[in-house]
Amino acid sequence: MHLNLTQLILLSVSVFLTVHGTITLIWMLYAWENPKSIKLRKAPKKYLSERYSFTAIVPVRHEETVIEDTIRAINSINYPDGLKEILIVVRHDDKETIQKAHKITTRLGNENIKVVVLVDSHPINKPISLNFGLKHARNQIITIFDAEDEPYLDIYNIVNTVMQKSKVDVVQSGVQLMNYDSYWFSPLNIMEYYLWFKSGLNFFTDHGRTTLLGGNSVFIKKEFLNKINGWDETCLTEDADIAIRLSLAGAKIKIIYDEKSVTREETPNSVESFVRQRTRWNQGFLQILAKGDWLKLPLIRQKLVTFYMLFAPFIPLLFFFYIPFGLWTTLIQQTPIVTAIITYVPFYILCAIILVQIVGLREFTKTYNYKFYWYLPVKVIASYFPYMALLVFSAGRSLVRFLISSNSWEKTTHLNIHRKNSLLERN
Repeated sequence: MHLNLTQLILLSVSVFLTVHGTITLIWMLYAWENPKSIKLRKAPKKYLSERYSFTAIVPVRHEETVIEDTIRAINSINYPDGLKEILIVVRHDDKETIQKAHKITTRLGNENIKVVVLVDSHPINKPISLNFGLKHARNQIITIFDAEDEPYLDIYNIVNTVMQKSKVDVVQSGVQLMNYDSYWFSPLNIMEYYLWFKSGLNFFTDHGRTTLLGGNSVFIKKEFLNKINGWDETCLTEDADIAIRLSLAGAKIKIIYDEKSVTREETPNSVESFVRQRTRWNQGFLQILAKGDWLKLPLIRQKLVTFYMLFAPFIPLLFFFYIPFGLWTTLIQQTPIVTAIITYVPFYILCAIILVQIVGLREFTKTYNYKFYWYLPVKVIASYFPYMALLVFSAGRSLVRFLISSNSWEKTTHLNIHRKNSLLERN
């Protein structure tokens, strides 16, 4: 079989995308194919006595719309008041959020809730706020909640029990976007979280012996944070970065996931906000790859899996250009039958991925007692390629920002949509 250069490139890319698509399908289905493994990471139903104390650091900026509900939600966590602390870290120039935070803390009258004002910090980003909060934290376990988070009421009891039983230093709990039908991209956005925390994170932890932590609902012993000097203040994905450094420092990490115990969040409120968020994530992954700490991981599989997880967001760039190129090559040029068949395999896998997301969306609505509208499968199919286009644009934009060293923090706007039941019709 003789292939010209164009066909050879097409064949090579097809094989690469087939492998990537197969891995994607495997991790998306892992939770259903390996129920015993997933069961080991379920939240305990019986809780041990309170041994650990918790400090929740909440870095906020221009969050006057949501901060009151978030403080109330974190303060309502079922745990002795003397063993929990909330630090709202806000920059000095954010007058409205400071005012709102002080108002609700005064109303609640809880001396364990403090508004910590950060003065003249540059650049303006989350890891600087986290490190500032860490300096003021007095408790044993540090956890991070984002400005719009709605944590599970027994999450501290769960983590306290897991840390005692499993002798671990870090616990990652689940996070779930909830407003599944607010915007055209919402179903696919919430499926990313649902399938990742329920299935993907478990797959890569089991088979890659490595875990990339999320940006919130992660619980870390303060002694380990002090040991590694906190978060990297130059990294846009300080969560993934600190996961690698904690592993290198010998911290034992455990994932717990239960649909009922997830921290509830909302999707970005616009395409622009979504792109800014994904650009920040992707650029942070590039920073971690360039930094090279992941190369110090002891096992080869850890290095390979970590590289794959950090590089995976850029693969849609390749697939997006592959589609027109592949169609042009197979339709215009005379292509050997075997080659033509192979070049279409990524499309079949893509169809399977879309089907899994539709089924996953049905599972999500059933789990959280939401309506599964008849049009949702159509919406997923119709929005899939526009959604991929957003991912591609975000990946390309992050690459440009990385190359020109533009490291400003692009904030995601929060509107409390996940707390408004009128926008999420329940059965």
